Amino acid sequence: MDTHDGEDDQFDRMVDRIETTIERFTESQYYQGLSQHQQDEAPFIIESLIELLHGYADTTLETCDSNQVETVCLDIHPTTLDADPEHFSAVGPVVAALFRFLADRGDHPNGEELAAHMESLSDDIVEAAVTGESPPPDFSIGDLTPEESQALDDAIDSLSADAKATLETVTEAAMETGLPADQEAVFESVDVTQEEYEAAMAEAVGSLEAADELSTAGDNTDATVLDTEQADRFLELYGRLLVYVNDRFDIVPEIETYTEFETAFLDEIEPIRDYFYHEANTEEIISAFVADNPADLPDSALAQIEEWINYEYGKFAVVEHREKDTVLVDPEQPRAYSVKGVYDSLSSSFPSRDLPIPVSDVVLLPFEGTIVTDGWFHPSPILQGAWEITTGTDIETTAEEARHRYGVAESLPPADESGRSDAERLRFYTKNQENRERFADEIDELKDKNEDLQRIYHKQLGKARARSLGREFRELGLDAAAVAIYDGQVIASAPTESQLHETLTEIMPEGTADHPYIYQYDP
Repeated sequence: MDTHDGEDDQFDRMVDRIETTIERFTESQYYQGLSQHQQDEAPFIIESLIELLHGYADTTLETCDSNQVETVCLDIHPTTLDADPEHFSAVGPVVAALFRFLADRGDHPNGEELAAHMESLSDDIVEAAVTGESPPPDFSIGDLTPEESQALDDAIDSLSADAKATLETVTEAAMETGLPADQEAVFESVDVTQEEYEAAMAEAVGSLEAADELSTAGDNTDATVLDTEQADRFLELYGRLLVYVNDRFDIVPEIETYTEFETAFLDEIEPIRDYFYHEANTEEIISAFVADNPADLPDSALAQIEEWINYEYGKFAVVEHREKDTVLVDPEQPRAYSVKGVYDSLSSSFPSRDLPIPVSDVVLLPFEGTIVTDGWFHPSPILQGAWEITTGTDIETTAEEARHRYGVAESLPPADESGRSDAERLRFYTKNQENRERFADEIDELKDKNEDLQRIYHKQLGKARARSLGREFRELGLDAAAVAIYDGQVIASAPTESQLHETLTEIMPEGTADHPYIYQYDP
């Protein structure tokens, strides 16, 4: 078994432990004592707790101490998860009940003390979640130089009294309704109409554009950022695409037009973006937009949007700021990318002194001969520890390997993609369901070229299938077993791995007994 197989097995075992813990806890009296809302939130809270303890504190649910639990629940979980405050109100009670459950079973020697400690932190967790979120996006400009601050003050002073009053009223209402701000709730609470707000915003935008010193999208003096004309083009095309996504799936009903999209709060736009990459068939939506052309865009713009089929999405690490770009590394391939900002240089968000910084939920898009992000980043310190578990090495070593093998890609797809070995390409094509669907033809072409590629193919499909087997086996009441998965199907099982290998030797075609993926099921 190679190193990566061992790490995947470790991850699979952790997933199984999570499922087992949740299942047993939900059958206990401690779970029954929770409110309905707390019961609904419990599975996700427990899953997050176990993963964060593992990835950040390098400990387990059964061996953690109060400092580690407090750090995870108070400092990490609230600041890295974008969820409603009601979710965080359930964290303290659920975790307290969980530790009482563990104490009762004898699985944690200090379970009662940890439970009491978590109950004392319940209000603090909610407060950390609220104060740890980004400021409301309505009129936030970011860090300004003295010259920019003066320009902003002058622009605001130039607004009409009605426009000033309208913007101040909406801003105060947005702050009072909580985060994320909801436009419909805001306008229901104030004596200002949507049309009045849009008119005031139009006046404000005009005043700000007249203030030449004030930063806008793009930067004509910073090579790590798109220039202002490029940035405007990118933002309009991306906005048109997201409006199309919203129109097809009705994610945010209040946004029906591009004008409404432009004036929407960022927290209202983000669910559209998340649905686009998490739930929808992203490539199919892009192709449909190009075919339908709902915004009546010119052919050159459609050609640019069509290139976004080559997007990259997932977890990365910001590893270096250079003179003309920032280098991000994808740990799974591994691959390094040259990336530019749209509004600001990435160095303003990720100072060099803090690098490398793992980030999640990142989208990279090709645009006019370069690679840009769509602006949403989620710094994730817990990935620092998880990185070594999933890759077998630290971030710096992964980055060095990526550069040595392929250099730093400056376009998507990378121009040197053909230089990758068949084994590397097959692992990439089969690493997740989206890739398996996207590269189905390439997989068919590669998987039977030789025995090594056949083995890689079946191992990859086996790993994917194994992650869903634990719960199914527990529901059947099965005891621990070694399970062989071949071509995504369970083909044999035995009480021990050695017995399973004997069976595979008898039933598999000659020379393929080591092709199936062996899943160690432990209820």
